[in-house]
Amino acid sequence: MSEIHTFVRPETPSDLAKVGEHYAPGFNKFDPGARYVYANGAHQLTLFWSAPSPAEITGLRDQPVAAGLFINGPAAFLLYKIADVCEWSDLAFNIQLLPEAEREIPDEAPGDRARLVITLVDAADGMVKGRRLVSLDKVMTQALRHVITEQLQAGFVRPLYDIAVQETYARFPDSEAMVQAAEVVEATLG
Repeated sequence: MSEIHTFVRPETPSDLAKVGEHYAPGFNKFDPGARYVYANGAHQLTLFWSAPSPAEITGLRDQPVAAGLFINGPAAFLLYKIADVCEWSDLAFNIQLLPEAEREIPDEAPGDRARLVITLVDAADGMVKGRRLVSLDKVMTQALRHVITEQLQAGFVRPLYDIAVQETYARFPDSEAMVQAAEVVEATLG
């Protein structure tokens, strides 16, 4: 009989606003969209949705999550899907877009599974409506670590980044098409 390997469920970073609190004190409205950063030892995906429904909030908590990574030069794209809540979506990122003091390289060793904290914020009032912590697959963990390290070490030219983003969106009609060309696409745990 084979032994089942289990993972210790990691803690959510304690500096994050809690469900029912304002995402960022002093801000009560955000443009709809998404933000990705690596901070405080965790990958953080924040979804700013207008008036998320009770079904979307529950789905964020309960439905399977998948993540992927597509890279085009200086632009990397985090791909994500929450079953029955949101279809494949993407957001472009480069660590050099963050202020220098906020740039952090993931420190997971090969074989580790990184934490991904998904936070749902109501863009209309800035309140945190839901949060979920999942574990990324080992391959996705190392792929994100690698791309962020490369971005930090490379020189950054904003127009080249912008061109790479525009080229990617011109090449793929939607996020689902980008997933088909992604370097990594994995289901998460948790």
